[in-house]
Amino acid sequence: MEIGLRLREAREDKGLTLEEVQSTTKIQKRYLQAIEKNEFNVLPGKFYTRAFIREYASAVGLDPEQVMEDHKSELPSNEEEQVVTYSRVQKSRGDGRPSKNSGVSKAFPTILTIVLIVGLLFVAWYFILQVSNPNESANEDDGNDSGDQVNVSDSDKEDNDESDDSADDESSNEESNDDSDGDSSDDNNNEEDSEEDSEEEEEEEIDISLEETGSGGFPEHVYEITNAEERELTIEFDGEAYLAVTAPKGGEGLADERIYDAEDEDLNIDINDQEEVYISTGSVPGITVKVNEEEIEFPADNLTQKLLIRFE
Repeated sequence: MEIGLRLREAREDKGLTLEEVQSTTKIQKRYLQAIEKNEFNVLPGKFYTRAFIREYASAVGLDPEQVMEDHKSELPSNEEEQVVTYSRVQKSRGDGRPSKNSGVSKAFPTILTIVLIVGLLFVAWYFILQVSNPNESANEDDGNDSGDQVNVSDSDKEDNDESDDSADDESSNEESNDDSDGDSSDDNNNEEDSEEDSEEEEEEEIDISLEETGSGGFPEHVYEITNAEERELTIEFDGEAYLAVTAPKGGEGLADERIYDAEDEDLNIDINDQEEVYISTGSVPGITVKVNEEEIEFPADNLTQKLLIRFE
């Protein structure tokens, strides 16, 4: 008995329709029909064939691994799974290398901002000196001119010197007060900025915990996320991958269920109102899943995996 006929008889014995199996497995009806007819060339790829058959067998009450073993001669080779999984390992190692450059790139805007602030403070200081120096130069010129034209007594000269010294002291005190006021204002602003930055960092921190690691041919992993008041799900495409996203598990679809590739735009999904998100993929190396820009890892080495993300 062929594997497709075996699966169809198991479905009929349970009284299930293709629509009901589609709802349970999230596999499109036309692919289920192709499996029952052993028309595996209709499926999106050889590595999807094995994943879909495992899911179908589980949905109709059969042991997926036993079914795969009994009919392994009918199924496409799993060499492609090994090649793609190996490529995923290479990709992970490659992605880790440019971290130093990315760190420098992130720090560059901060360094540039500091340089600009220092430059502005220097210009302000230079401007203050230019404003105060002309007054002192004018006083010195007036004193020199009056000395050339008028003969004054020694006592008058001493009085003038004392008044000039007093004026210089007052000017110095004013400059000192202005500088101290400016420094104090800058310190206060810096403290306020630091407090705001630390508050924003505390608000954005989320806690991601892997609660359960799945097993088998199509493992399902359970994550729990806390401290995420604002929630956004991002899915990036690095290659060809089948994808289905629902909220909650078995509920409404949040994205088109289809095969995506690297040419597709990233998905950015608002999940503020969701307490649970369910993600199923047929090619783990082809996608990257993030919540609030924090990556959610696929902990197994399987090509086909599922994620159940719960928010507390």
